[in-house]
Amino acid sequence: MIKRFLALCAAGLLGACTQTPVTRDADVIVVGAGIAGLSAALEAADNGARVLLLEVNAVGGGHAVKAGGFALVDTALQRSRGIQDSPQLAVADWIAYGVDPDPLWTNRYAEASSEEVYDWLTEHGTEFRMLLPTPQDRVQRVHFTRGAAVNAVVPLLRSMIYNPNITFRWNTRVVALARSGGRINGVLARDERDGSEHLFRSNSVILATGGLQNNLQQVRANWSADIQEPDRLFKGAGKFATGDGYRMANWAGAELVNMDRQVIFYNGVPNPRDSTGKKALLTQNPRAIWVDSAGHRFMNEKAGDKAVTQAMTDNPAPGYWMIFDAEGAKRLTLRGALWLNRDTVATEILHNPLVVTAADNLQQLASRTGLPEQGLRATVETWNRMVEVGEDFKFGRFSKQQPDRNAVPVSKAPFYAVRTRPMTRKNLGGPAINPKAQALNTKGRPVAGLYAAGELTGVAGINGRYGGAGTFLGPSVYTGRIAGATAAKASQPALSYRKLPAVEYLNAPHPGADGYWHFDVAHKLVSERGYSCTKCHSDTNPMQPASERAVLLARLDTCILCH
Repeated sequence: MIKRFLALCAAGLLGACTQTPVTRDADVIVVGAGIAGLSAALEAADNGARVLLLEVNAVGGGHAVKAGGFALVDTALQRSRGIQDSPQLAVADWIAYGVDPDPLWTNRYAEASSEEVYDWLTEHGTEFRMLLPTPQDRVQRVHFTRGAAVNAVVPLLRSMIYNPNITFRWNTRVVALARSGGRINGVLARDERDGSEHLFRSNSVILATGGLQNNLQQVRANWSADIQEPDRLFKGAGKFATGDGYRMANWAGAELVNMDRQVIFYNGVPNPRDSTGKKALLTQNPRAIWVDSAGHRFMNEKAGDKAVTQAMTDNPAPGYWMIFDAEGAKRLTLRGALWLNRDTVATEILHNPLVVTAADNLQQLASRTGLPEQGLRATVETWNRMVEVGEDFKFGRFSKQQPDRNAVPVSKAPFYAVRTRPMTRKNLGGPAINPKAQALNTKGRPVAGLYAAGELTGVAGINGRYGGAGTFLGPSVYTGRIAGATAAKASQPALSYRKLPAVEYLNAPHPGADGYWHFDVAHKLVSERGYSCTKCHSDTNPMQPASERAVLLARLDTCILCH
Protein backbone atom coordinates (compact mmCIF):
# COMPACT_ATOMS: atom_id res chain seq x y z
CA MET A 1 0.00 0.00 0.00
CA ILE A 2 2.75 2.42 0.97
CA LYS A 3 4.73 1.76 -2.23
CA ARG A 4 1.61 2.44 -4.26
CA PHE A 5 1.05 5.64 -2.27
CA LEU A 6 4.59 6.83 -3.01
CA ALA A 7 4.20 6.06 -6.68
CA LEU A 8 1.03 8.14 -6.84
CA CYS A 9 2.79 10.95 -5.00
CA ALA A 10 5.68 10.94 -7.45
CA ALA A 11 3.22 11.14 -10.32
CA GLY A 12 1.22 13.89 -8.63
CA LEU A 13 -1.86 11.68 -8.52
CA LEU A 14 -2.67 11.51 -4.82
CA GLY A 15 -5.91 13.28 -5.63
CA ALA A 16 -7.12 10.10 -7.27
CA CYS A 17 -8.63 9.02 -3.96
CA THR A 18 -12.12 10.42 -3.73
CA GLN A 19 -13.64 8.78 -0.69
CA THR A 20 -13.20 10.78 2.52
CA PRO A 21 -12.07 8.48 5.35
CA VAL A 22 -14.29 8.27 8.40
CA THR A 23 -11.42 7.33 10.70
CA ARG A 24 -8.83 9.97 11.58
CA ASP A 25 -5.62 10.11 13.52
CA ALA A 26 -6.32 13.74 14.41
CA ASP A 27 -8.45 16.73 13.46
CA VAL A 28 -5.39 18.80 12.63
CA ILE A 29 -1.91 17.64 11.68
CA VAL A 30 0.88 20.18 12.23
CA VAL A 31 4.09 19.53 10.30
CA GLY A 32 7.07 21.04 12.08
CA ALA A 33 7.65 21.82 15.76
CA GLY A 34 9.47 25.12 15.39
CA ILE A 35 8.01 28.15 17.09
CA ALA A 36 5.32 28.52 14.39
CA GLY A 37 4.33 24.85 14.61
CA LEU A 38 4.24 24.87 18.40
CA SER A 39 2.04 27.97 18.34
CA ALA A 40 -0.26 26.39 15.77
CA ALA A 41 -0.58 23.14 17.71
CA LEU A 42 -1.34 24.88 20.99
CA GLU A 43 -3.89 27.20 19.43
CA ALA A 44 -5.65 24.37 17.58
CA ALA A 45 -5.76 22.26 20.74
CA ASP A 46 -7.09 25.18 22.78
CA ASN A 47 -9.87 25.51 20.20
CA GLY A 48 -10.93 21.92 20.83
CA ALA A 49 -9.12 20.11 18.02
CA ARG A 50 -7.26 16.84 18.40
CA VAL A 51 -3.76 17.67 17.16
CA LEU A 52 -0.97 15.46 15.84
CA LEU A 53 2.36 17.27 15.76
CA LEU A 54 5.07 15.73 13.57
CA GLU A 55 8.71 16.82 13.80
CA VAL A 56 11.71 15.52 11.84
CA ASN A 57 14.15 16.31 14.65
CA ALA A 58 14.32 14.51 17.99
CA VAL A 59 13.32 17.71 19.80
CA GLY A 60 11.07 20.70 19.22
CA GLY A 61 11.93 24.34 18.75
CA GLY A 62 13.57 24.39 15.33
CA HIS A 63 15.98 27.21 14.58
CA ALA A 64 14.22 29.42 17.14
CA VAL A 65 16.21 27.84 19.99
CA LYS A 66 19.26 29.70 18.67
CA ALA A 67 17.48 32.86 17.52
CA GLY A 68 17.33 36.19 19.29
CA GLY A 69 14.54 38.71 19.77
CA PHE A 70 10.90 39.43 18.97
CA ALA A 71 9.76 42.65 17.28
CA LEU A 72 6.70 43.63 19.35
CA VAL A 73 4.73 46.86 19.48
CA ASP A 74 3.44 48.87 22.46
CA THR A 75 3.99 46.16 25.07
CA ALA A 76 3.89 46.25 28.83
CA LEU A 77 7.70 46.08 28.92
CA GLN A 78 8.04 49.08 26.61
CA ARG A 79 5.56 51.09 28.64
CA SER A 80 7.35 50.19 31.89
CA ARG A 81 10.56 51.62 30.40
CA GLY A 82 8.85 54.81 29.25
CA ILE A 83 9.06 53.90 25.58
CA GLN A 84 6.18 55.29 23.55
CA ASP A 85 5.38 53.02 20.61
CA SER A 86 2.38 52.53 18.36
CA PRO A 87 1.28 50.32 15.46
CA GLN A 88 1.38 53.34 13.15
CA LEU A 89 5.00 54.09 14.06
CA ALA A 90 6.01 50.44 13.69
CA VAL A 91 4.36 50.08 10.28
CA ALA A 92 6.09 53.22 9.04
CA ASP A 93 9.47 51.91 10.25
CA TRP A 94 8.99 48.46 8.75
CA ILE A 95 7.76 49.74 5.39
CA ALA A 96 10.71 52.11 5.13
CA TYR A 97 13.19 49.38 6.03
CA GLY A 98 11.68 46.34 4.35
CA VAL A 99 10.72 47.91 1.01
CA ASP A 100 7.49 46.46 -0.37
CA PRO A 101 6.24 44.44 2.62
CA ASP A 102 2.72 43.03 2.49
CA PRO A 103 0.60 45.95 3.76
CA LEU A 104 -2.25 43.82 5.14
CA TRP A 105 -0.08 41.51 7.20
CA THR A 106 2.28 44.29 8.31
CA ASN A 107 -0.60 46.33 9.70
CA ARG A 108 -2.28 43.29 11.26
CA TYR A 109 0.87 42.19 13.00
CA ALA A 110 1.75 45.66 14.29
CA GLU A 111 -1.73 46.03 15.79
CA ALA A 112 -1.92 42.51 17.25
CA SER A 113 1.64 41.73 18.36
CA SER A 114 1.30 43.09 21.89
CA GLU A 115 -1.77 41.03 22.77
CA GLU A 116 -1.48 38.03 20.45
CA VAL A 117 2.27 37.44 20.81
CA TYR A 118 3.71 39.27 23.83
CA ASP A 119 0.79 38.61 26.19
CA TRP A 120 0.24 35.08 24.88
CA LEU A 121 3.89 34.07 25.26
CA THR A 122 3.95 35.66 28.72
CA GLU A 123 0.90 33.63 29.71
CA HIS A 124 2.77 30.48 28.68
CA GLY A 125 5.74 31.38 30.87
CA THR A 126 8.05 33.50 28.72
CA GLU A 127 9.70 36.37 30.58
CA PHE A 128 10.83 39.29 28.44
CA ARG A 129 13.61 41.27 30.12
CA MET A 130 15.47 43.38 27.56
CA LEU A 131 14.81 45.85 24.77
CA LEU A 132 17.50 46.61 22.23
CA PRO A 133 17.74 49.24 19.49
CA THR A 134 17.98 48.23 15.82
CA PRO A 135 18.67 50.08 12.55
CA GLN A 136 15.09 49.49 11.40
CA ASP A 137 13.29 51.00 14.42
CA ARG A 138 13.06 54.54 15.75
CA VAL A 139 12.26 53.19 19.22
CA GLN A 140 13.47 50.13 21.12
CA ARG A 141 11.08 47.47 19.86
CA VAL A 142 12.98 44.17 19.76
CA HIS A 143 12.29 42.18 22.93
CA PHE A 144 14.61 39.57 24.41
CA THR A 145 14.14 36.97 27.10
CA ARG A 146 16.95 36.31 29.58
CA GLY A 147 18.98 34.92 26.68
CA ALA A 148 18.28 33.30 23.33
CA ALA A 149 14.74 32.52 22.20
CA VAL A 150 15.10 29.02 23.63
CA ASN A 151 13.67 30.66 26.74
CA ALA A 152 10.45 31.24 24.82
CA VAL A 153 10.48 27.85 23.12
CA VAL A 154 10.83 25.77 26.30
CA PRO A 155 7.67 27.24 27.91
CA LEU A 156 5.72 26.45 24.72
CA LEU A 157 7.04 22.90 24.73
CA ARG A 158 6.04 22.58 28.37
CA SER A 159 2.51 23.77 27.58
CA MET A 160 2.33 21.35 24.67
CA ILE A 161 3.36 18.39 26.83
CA TYR A 162 0.72 19.29 29.39
CA ASN A 163 -2.01 19.62 26.75
CA PRO A 164 -4.06 16.39 26.50
CA ASN A 165 -5.34 17.32 23.02
CA ILE A 166 -1.85 17.18 21.48
CA THR A 167 -0.13 13.99 20.37
CA PHE A 168 3.39 14.31 19.02
CA ARG A 169 5.92 12.17 17.22
CA TRP A 170 9.57 13.06 16.92
CA ASN A 171 12.07 11.81 14.31
CA THR A 172 9.23 11.83 11.77
CA ARG A 173 9.76 13.35 8.33
CA VAL A 174 6.66 14.18 6.32
CA VAL A 175 7.43 13.26 2.72
CA ALA A 176 4.06 13.83 1.02
CA LEU A 177 0.57 15.23 1.49
CA ALA A 178 -2.56 13.15 1.06
CA ARG A 179 -5.66 14.41 -0.71
CA SER A 180 -9.14 13.02 -1.19
CA GLY A 181 -12.41 14.59 -2.18
CA GLY A 182 -10.48 17.66 -3.34
CA ARG A 183 -9.14 18.31 0.17
CA ILE A 184 -5.74 17.91 1.79
CA ASN A 185 -6.52 15.51 4.60
CA GLY A 186 -3.38 13.72 5.66
CA VAL A 187 0.34 13.10 5.28
CA LEU A 188 2.72 10.29 4.51
CA ALA A 189 5.53 10.27 7.06
CA ARG A 190 8.76 8.33 7.43
CA ASP A 191 10.31 7.48 10.78
CA GLU A 192 13.91 8.70 10.62
CA ARG A 193 15.14 6.06 13.05
CA ASP A 194 13.78 2.85 11.61
CA GLY A 195 12.70 3.87 8.10
CA SER A 196 9.09 2.77 8.57
CA GLU A 197 6.34 4.73 6.77
CA HIS A 198 2.98 5.79 8.14
CA LEU A 199 -0.09 7.35 6.57
CA PHE A 200 -1.81 9.74 8.98
CA ARG A 201 -5.28 11.12 8.27
CA SER A 202 -6.80 14.39 9.48
CA ASN A 203 -9.30 17.04 8.54
CA SER A 204 -6.61 19.68 7.90
CA VAL A 205 -2.83 20.00 7.61
CA ILE A 206 -0.74 22.96 8.76
CA LEU A 207 2.70 23.23 7.19
CA ALA A 208 5.20 24.95 9.49
CA THR A 209 8.35 23.35 8.14
CA GLY A 210 10.63 26.38 8.09
CA GLY A 211 12.76 27.55 5.20
CA LEU A 212 15.00 26.07 2.53
CA GLN A 213 18.27 27.81 3.36
CA ASN A 214 20.15 24.60 4.17
CA ASN A 215 19.54 23.48 0.58
CA LEU A 216 22.07 25.36 -1.55
CA GLN A 217 20.61 23.99 -4.77
CA GLN A 218 17.21 25.47 -3.94
CA VAL A 219 18.74 28.73 -2.73
CA ARG A 220 20.51 29.19 -6.04
CA ALA A 221 17.47 28.10 -8.04
CA ASN A 222 15.53 30.96 -6.43
CA TRP A 223 18.30 33.56 -6.54
CA SER A 224 17.16 37.09 -7.37
CA ALA A 225 18.03 38.29 -10.85
CA ASP A 226 18.77 41.72 -9.35
CA ILE A 227 21.63 40.46 -7.17
CA GLN A 228 24.99 39.12 -8.29
CA GLU A 229 25.09 35.40 -7.51
CA PRO A 230 28.28 34.53 -5.62
CA ASP A 231 30.62 31.81 -6.77
CA ARG A 232 31.06 30.68 -3.18
CA LEU A 233 28.06 30.41 -0.87
CA PHE A 234 27.98 28.81 2.58
CA LYS A 235 25.13 27.21 4.50
CA GLY A 236 24.07 29.19 7.54
CA ALA A 237 20.61 27.86 8.38
CA GLY A 238 19.30 25.01 10.49
CA LYS A 239 19.98 21.42 9.50
CA PHE A 240 16.36 20.66 8.64
CA ALA A 241 15.69 23.81 6.59
CA THR A 242 15.66 21.73 3.41
CA GLY A 243 12.59 23.12 1.66
CA ASP A 244 10.28 20.10 2.03
CA GLY A 245 7.31 22.34 2.84
CA TYR A 246 7.64 24.30 -0.39
CA ARG A 247 7.66 21.15 -2.48
CA MET A 248 4.56 19.79 -0.76
CA ALA A 249 2.68 23.10 -0.87
CA ASN A 250 3.44 23.44 -4.56
CA TRP A 251 2.21 19.89 -5.23
CA ALA A 252 -1.03 20.69 -3.42
CA GLY A 253 -1.61 23.65 -5.74
CA ALA A 254 -0.47 26.51 -3.51
CA GLU A 255 1.07 29.49 -5.25
CA LEU A 256 4.65 30.21 -4.20
CA VAL A 257 5.31 33.96 -4.08
CA ASN A 258 8.45 36.09 -3.58
CA MET A 259 10.68 33.04 -3.62
CA ASP A 260 13.62 35.13 -4.83
CA ARG A 261 13.51 37.18 -1.63
CA GLN A 262 16.08 35.65 0.66
CA VAL A 263 18.11 36.87 3.61
CA ILE A 264 21.79 36.36 2.88
CA PHE A 265 24.34 37.35 5.51
CA TYR A 266 27.77 38.45 4.35
CA ASN A 267 29.73 37.86 7.54
CA GLY A 268 30.19 34.11 7.30
CA VAL A 269 33.45 32.25 7.87
CA PRO A 270 34.11 28.54 7.25
CA ASN A 271 33.15 26.25 10.11
CA PRO A 272 36.45 24.47 10.88
CA ARG A 273 34.59 21.43 12.24
CA ASP A 274 32.54 20.91 9.10
CA SER A 275 34.14 18.18 7.00
CA THR A 276 32.00 19.07 3.97
CA GLY A 277 33.40 22.59 3.73
CA LYS A 278 29.89 23.95 3.08
CA LYS A 279 28.84 25.31 6.49
CA ALA A 280 29.63 28.72 7.91
CA LEU A 281 29.72 30.43 11.25
CA LEU A 282 28.45 33.97 11.66
CA THR A 283 31.24 36.26 12.83
CA GLN A 284 31.07 39.69 14.43
CA ASN A 285 33.58 42.12 15.89
CA PRO A 286 32.37 45.58 16.90
CA ARG A 287 35.97 46.83 17.00
CA ALA A 288 36.84 45.78 13.47
CA ILE A 289 36.97 48.01 10.42
CA TRP A 290 35.80 46.55 7.13
CA VAL A 291 37.80 46.87 3.92
CA ASP A 292 37.26 45.78 0.34
CA SER A 293 39.71 44.01 -1.96
CA ALA A 294 41.58 47.28 -2.48
CA GLY A 295 42.12 47.62 1.26
CA HIS A 296 39.73 50.57 1.47
CA ARG A 297 37.05 51.02 4.09
CA PHE A 298 33.75 51.10 2.16
CA MET A 299 30.87 51.67 4.62
CA ASN A 300 29.73 52.39 8.16
CA GLU A 301 30.23 49.09 9.96
CA LYS A 302 27.24 49.81 12.22
CA ALA A 303 24.80 50.49 9.38
CA GLY A 304 23.02 47.11 9.60
CA ASP A 305 22.32 44.08 7.44
CA LYS A 306 20.26 45.94 4.83
CA ALA A 307 23.10 48.37 4.11
CA VAL A 308 25.57 45.48 3.87
CA THR A 309 23.30 43.63 1.43
CA GLN A 310 22.97 46.73 -0.73
CA ALA A 311 26.74 47.23 -0.71
CA MET A 312 27.27 43.63 -1.83
CA THR A 313 24.56 43.58 -4.53
CA ASP A 314 26.78 44.12 -7.57
CA ASN A 315 29.95 42.60 -6.13
CA PRO A 316 31.11 39.49 -8.04
CA ALA A 317 32.98 38.33 -4.91
CA PRO A 318 30.72 39.51 -2.06
CA GLY A 319 32.06 39.70 1.46
CA TYR A 320 34.80 41.81 2.97
CA TRP A 321 37.83 41.78 5.24
CA MET A 322 37.50 42.50 8.97
CA ILE A 323 40.65 44.20 10.20
CA PHE A 324 41.46 44.46 13.92
CA ASP A 325 44.39 44.33 16.32
CA ALA A 326 45.32 42.52 19.52
CA GLU A 327 42.84 44.52 21.59
CA GLY A 328 40.10 44.03 19.01
CA ALA A 329 40.73 40.28 19.02
CA LYS A 330 39.21 40.18 22.50
CA ARG A 331 35.84 41.22 21.03
CA LEU A 332 35.70 38.62 18.25
CA THR A 333 32.51 36.56 18.56
CA LEU A 334 30.99 33.80 16.49
CA ARG A 335 27.57 32.15 16.35
CA GLY A 336 26.18 29.06 14.70
CA ALA A 337 27.59 26.15 16.69
CA LEU A 338 27.17 25.00 20.27
CA TRP A 339 30.85 24.20 20.66
CA LEU A 340 31.79 27.86 20.42
CA ASN A 341 33.10 29.46 23.61
CA ARG A 342 35.97 31.71 24.58
CA ASP A 343 38.52 28.89 24.50
CA THR A 344 37.42 27.31 21.21
CA VAL A 345 37.16 30.71 19.50
CA ALA A 346 40.78 31.33 20.48
CA THR A 347 42.15 27.91 19.52
CA GLU A 348 39.99 26.94 16.54
CA ILE A 349 39.19 30.35 15.04
CA LEU A 350 41.58 33.12 16.01
CA HIS A 351 44.68 30.92 15.76
CA ASN A 352 43.46 28.98 12.74
CA PRO A 353 45.16 30.30 9.56
CA LEU A 354 42.37 28.78 7.44
CA VAL A 355 39.92 31.23 9.07
CA VAL A 356 41.97 34.15 10.41
CA THR A 357 45.16 35.71 9.06
CA ALA A 358 47.53 37.07 11.71
CA ALA A 359 50.66 39.19 11.29
CA ASP A 360 53.15 41.22 13.28
CA ASN A 361 52.64 44.35 11.17
CA LEU A 362 50.47 45.75 8.40
CA GLN A 363 53.02 45.02 5.68
CA GLN A 364 53.04 41.36 6.63
CA LEU A 365 49.23 41.31 6.93
CA ALA A 366 48.88 42.75 3.44
CA SER A 367 51.29 40.20 2.03
CA ARG A 368 49.52 37.25 3.65
CA THR A 369 46.02 38.35 2.64
CA GLY A 370 46.81 39.69 -0.83
CA LEU A 371 45.46 43.11 0.09
CA PRO A 372 47.36 46.08 -1.37
CA GLU A 373 49.72 47.32 1.32
CA GLN A 374 49.36 50.98 0.38
CA GLY A 375 45.56 50.87 0.50
CA LEU A 376 45.45 48.92 3.76
CA ARG A 377 48.02 51.13 5.49
CA ALA A 378 46.30 54.34 4.37
CA THR A 379 42.94 53.03 5.59
CA VAL A 380 44.25 52.07 9.04
CA GLU A 381 46.15 55.33 9.45
CA THR A 382 43.08 57.35 8.42
CA TRP A 383 40.91 55.36 10.82
CA ASN A 384 43.30 55.92 13.72
CA ARG A 385 43.38 59.63 12.99
CA MET A 386 39.57 59.85 12.92
CA VAL A 387 39.39 58.01 16.25
CA GLU A 388 41.88 60.48 17.69
CA VAL A 389 39.84 63.54 16.64
CA GLY A 390 36.50 61.82 17.44
CA GLU A 391 34.92 62.17 14.01
CA ASP A 392 34.29 59.58 11.26
CA PHE A 393 34.25 62.06 8.39
CA LYS A 394 34.02 59.30 5.77
CA PHE A 395 30.93 57.30 6.80
CA GLY A 396 29.60 58.92 9.99
CA ARG A 397 30.00 55.91 12.27
CA PHE A 398 30.82 58.19 15.19
CA SER A 399 31.14 61.84 16.09
CA LYS A 400 31.78 63.97 19.15
CA GLN A 401 28.01 64.26 19.56
CA GLN A 402 27.45 60.51 19.02
CA PRO A 403 30.57 58.67 20.17
CA ASP A 404 31.13 54.95 19.62
CA ARG A 405 32.95 53.19 22.46
CA ASN A 406 34.06 50.48 20.02
CA ALA A 407 35.74 52.99 17.72
CA VAL A 408 39.30 52.43 18.94
CA PRO A 409 42.68 52.57 17.20
CA VAL A 410 43.98 49.61 15.23
CA SER A 411 47.55 49.89 16.43
CA LYS A 412 48.60 47.05 18.71
CA ALA A 413 50.28 43.96 17.22
CA PRO A 414 49.45 41.31 16.29
CA PHE A 415 47.12 42.46 13.53
CA TYR A 416 44.32 40.26 12.22
CA ALA A 417 42.26 39.95 9.03
CA VAL A 418 39.15 37.80 8.62
CA ARG A 419 37.77 37.22 5.11
CA THR A 420 33.99 36.97 5.30
CA ARG A 421 31.74 35.24 2.76
CA PRO A 422 28.02 35.13 2.00
CA MET A 423 25.99 32.60 3.94
CA THR A 424 22.34 31.55 3.69
CA ARG A 425 20.00 32.48 6.50
CA LYS A 426 16.23 32.99 6.03
CA ASN A 427 13.39 32.97 3.50
CA LEU A 428 11.21 35.95 2.69
CA GLY A 429 8.79 34.14 0.38
CA GLY A 430 6.70 30.99 0.23
CA PRO A 431 3.11 29.78 -0.12
CA ALA A 432 0.66 32.66 -0.41
CA ILE A 433 -1.77 32.75 2.52
CA ASN A 434 -4.92 34.71 3.24
CA PRO A 435 -5.79 36.38 6.59
CA LYS A 436 -6.93 32.97 7.89
CA ALA A 437 -3.51 31.45 7.06
CA GLN A 438 -5.11 29.24 4.40
CA ALA A 439 -2.74 28.40 1.55
CA LEU A 440 -3.92 30.01 -1.70
CA ASN A 441 -3.74 28.72 -5.26
CA THR A 442 -2.79 30.79 -8.31
CA LYS A 443 -6.36 32.10 -8.54
CA GLY A 444 -6.27 33.37 -4.96
CA ARG A 445 -8.59 30.67 -3.67
CA PRO A 446 -7.90 28.51 -0.60
CA VAL A 447 -6.41 25.08 -1.09
CA ALA A 448 -8.96 23.08 0.88
CA GLY A 449 -7.53 21.66 4.08
CA LEU A 450 -4.08 23.24 3.75
CA TYR A 451 -2.67 25.97 6.00
CA ALA A 452 0.82 27.45 6.29
CA ALA A 453 2.68 29.52 8.88
CA GLY A 454 6.06 30.84 9.92
CA GLU A 455 9.19 31.14 7.81
CA LEU A 456 7.70 28.74 5.26
CA THR A 457 5.44 31.63 4.21
CA GLY A 458 8.20 34.23 4.43
CA VAL A 459 6.32 35.20 7.63
CA ALA A 460 3.48 36.44 5.42
CA GLY A 461 5.64 38.99 3.61
CA ILE A 462 5.97 41.27 6.65
CA ASN A 463 9.67 41.84 5.97
CA GLY A 464 9.36 42.85 2.34
CA ARG A 465 12.73 42.55 0.59
CA TYR A 466 14.95 42.87 3.66
CA GLY A 467 14.76 40.79 6.81
CA GLY A 468 14.52 42.95 9.91
CA ALA A 469 15.59 42.22 13.47
CA GLY A 470 12.96 40.32 15.43
CA THR A 471 10.51 40.22 12.55
CA PHE A 472 10.66 36.46 12.10
CA LEU A 473 10.01 35.04 15.56
CA GLY A 474 7.03 37.24 16.44
CA PRO A 475 5.24 36.85 13.09
CA SER A 476 5.91 33.10 13.20
CA VAL A 477 4.03 32.88 16.49
CA TYR A 478 1.26 35.09 15.12
CA THR A 479 0.72 33.22 11.83
CA GLY A 480 0.99 29.89 13.67
CA ARG A 481 -1.76 30.86 16.07
CA ILE A 482 -4.01 32.02 13.24
CA ALA A 483 -3.46 28.79 11.29
CA GLY A 484 -4.16 26.69 14.38
CA ALA A 485 -7.36 28.51 15.29
CA THR A 486 -8.72 28.50 11.74
CA ALA A 487 -7.92 24.84 11.11
CA ALA A 488 -9.51 23.83 14.41
CA LYS A 489 -12.70 25.75 13.74
CA ALA A 490 -12.94 24.24 10.26
CA SER A 491 -12.69 20.68 11.59
CA GLN A 492 -15.80 18.54 11.62
CA PRO A 493 -16.12 15.80 14.27
CA ALA A 494 -14.89 12.47 12.96
CA LEU A 495 -16.91 9.30 13.31
CA SER A 496 -13.93 7.65 14.95
CA TYR A 497 -10.30 8.26 15.80
CA ARG A 498 -7.44 5.83 15.74
CA LYS A 499 -5.80 5.63 19.15
CA LEU A 500 -2.19 6.82 19.07
CA PRO A 501 0.31 6.91 21.93
CA ALA A 502 0.55 10.42 23.38
CA VAL A 503 4.32 10.42 22.92
CA GLU A 504 6.29 8.18 20.62
CA TYR A 505 10.04 7.66 20.51
CA LEU A 506 11.44 4.69 18.66
CA ASN A 507 14.74 3.15 19.66
CA ALA A 508 15.75 1.34 16.51
CA PRO A 509 19.46 0.52 16.21
CA HIS A 510 20.48 2.85 13.36
CA PRO A 511 23.09 5.19 14.88
CA GLY A 512 24.21 8.04 12.63
CA ALA A 513 20.87 8.46 10.87
CA ASP A 514 19.09 11.81 10.94
CA GLY A 515 16.83 10.46 13.65
CA TYR A 516 19.82 10.46 16.00
CA TRP A 517 21.32 13.76 14.88
CA HIS A 518 20.35 15.79 17.95
CA PHE A 519 21.33 12.92 20.25
CA ASP A 520 24.78 12.74 18.65
CA VAL A 521 25.36 16.51 18.72
CA ALA A 522 24.22 16.91 22.32
CA HIS A 523 26.26 14.03 23.70
CA LYS A 524 29.37 15.03 21.80
CA LEU A 525 29.09 18.47 23.36
CA VAL A 526 28.50 16.98 26.81
CA SER A 527 31.64 14.87 26.42
CA GLU A 528 33.68 17.84 25.21
CA ARG A 529 32.58 19.96 28.17
CA GLY A 530 33.24 17.17 30.63
CA TYR A 531 29.71 17.06 32.01
CA SER A 532 28.71 14.12 34.17
CA CYS A 533 25.63 12.12 33.19
CA THR A 534 23.84 13.36 36.30
CA LYS A 535 24.01 16.95 35.05
CA CYS A 536 21.13 16.04 32.71
CA HIS A 537 19.82 12.69 33.89
CA SER A 538 18.12 11.78 37.16
CA ASP A 539 15.39 9.53 38.50
CA THR A 540 12.81 11.77 36.81
CA ASN A 541 14.87 11.95 33.59
CA PRO A 542 16.38 8.48 33.11
CA MET A 543 18.85 7.56 30.38
CA GLN A 544 16.33 6.04 28.00
CA PRO A 545 13.92 7.21 25.30
CA ALA A 546 11.21 9.40 26.82
CA SER A 547 7.79 7.86 26.42
CA GLU A 548 5.91 9.58 29.23
CA ARG A 549 4.91 13.20 29.56
CA ALA A 550 6.44 13.48 33.04
CA VAL A 551 9.86 12.44 31.70
CA LEU A 552 9.59 14.90 28.82
CA LEU A 553 8.80 17.71 31.24
CA ALA A 554 11.88 16.87 33.29
CA ARG A 555 13.99 16.65 30.14
CA LEU A 556 12.99 20.17 29.07
CA ASP A 557 15.02 21.61 31.92
CA THR A 558 18.21 20.36 30.26
CA CYS A 559 17.72 22.36 27.03
CA ILE A 560 19.33 25.51 28.39
CA LEU A 561 22.50 23.62 29.38
CA CYS A 562 23.52 23.60 25.72
CA HIS A 563 21.48 26.45 24.30
